[in-house]
Amino acid sequence: MERYWIWLSLIKYVGPVLQKNLLGYFGCPRKVFEAAGKELAEVPTMNKRALQSLLNSKTLTYAENILQNCREKEIQILQFDDERYPPHAKSCPESPVVLFYKGTLEPITEAVAVVGSRRCTSYGKKMAQEMGRQLAEYGVPLISGFAKGIDSYAQSACVNKGGYTIAFLAGGVDLCYPAEQRPLYEKILESGSVFISSQPPGTKARPEYFLQRNAFISAWSSEVVVVEATAKSGALWTAKFAQSQGRSLFAVPHPIGMPEGEGTNQLIAEGKAELFMGIEESLDSIKKQSRMVTLDQRTSRVSLHPLSKIQHQILTFLTDNAPKSLLELSRQSQISEETILEELLTLELNGIIILRGNLVSKI
Repeated sequence: MERYWIWLSLIKYVGPVLQKNLLGYFGCPRKVFEAAGKELAEVPTMNKRALQSLLNSKTLTYAENILQNCREKEIQILQFDDERYPPHAKSCPESPVVLFYKGTLEPITEAVAVVGSRRCTSYGKKMAQEMGRQLAEYGVPLISGFAKGIDSYAQSACVNKGGYTIAFLAGGVDLCYPAEQRPLYEKILESGSVFISSQPPGTKARPEYFLQRNAFISAWSSEVVVVEATAKSGALWTAKFAQSQGRSLFAVPHPIGMPEGEGTNQLIAEGKAELFMGIEESLDSIKKQSRMVTLDQRTSRVSLHPLSKIQHQILTFLTDNAPKSLLELSRQSQISEETILEELLTLELNGIIILRGNLVSKI
């Protein structure tokens, strides 16, 4: 039956919406393959170009070749009727009836997407790594796109901490792209995580496939966090998909004037994304897990990240009951606002301070 699923998923001009309408009408891909033109024409959203493409594709040779290639490369096929295909992803119009995966695909109910620019700052890198580590600690799957920069820093930190990550690719799952990330590619597979793509093995990444990948990242997530994005970053497409798919969208604030954070700040300013205040404070998937975490466990997590000299210095200017502004802290400590904000976000993730807009206070 797999060959019929592959056949249906790769017919030109038959997109995910029509694929699902065909399944709903006929019940299974084999019956779609065997259907006559008159029957096919009655399917909702069918158009002349798609109908002609279906009638001209009555051969399984290509699908059988792909299936054989998958078997040789230990690539699995996720069909739309598989219980591991998340229900919340199925409901998204961009989700196809077949996905290819390599690695271990675990059933997921909630997951957090962490995305951002390829060329990221040290601040963005630190935030991505911290999110990756904390999601691993809470046992919440991390979803991203395996790109350089924010994506790879988050996914690397997650698997290094023993977490589970889903990496969506714009090409075949047998191809490591970018090639220089081969060590991380192998690490993700060895860790029991997974690579997923809508493209069959051997397919090279193309610009239009990256857009599809971004849609899948959001579709499989319950919450999306944009860590760092310029005004024209591809991560903003993931944010757009999150909005259209009804996902909770968060953006990490950046200092004014930092071009690498213009996109994230704009999402917040326009009300498209909520201000990301930290893993525990912002994400519902973490809040649910937090209820099961004891105080001792919280303390042990904080102790994993010893305070730096700068963090100690910042804390000396904070009292227990008087919030201070970033500007005030910067002037008193003689530390730049950019550095102050980097350190404050780390302190907040460690549960030591609360950052609300430009005001900081101790917990």
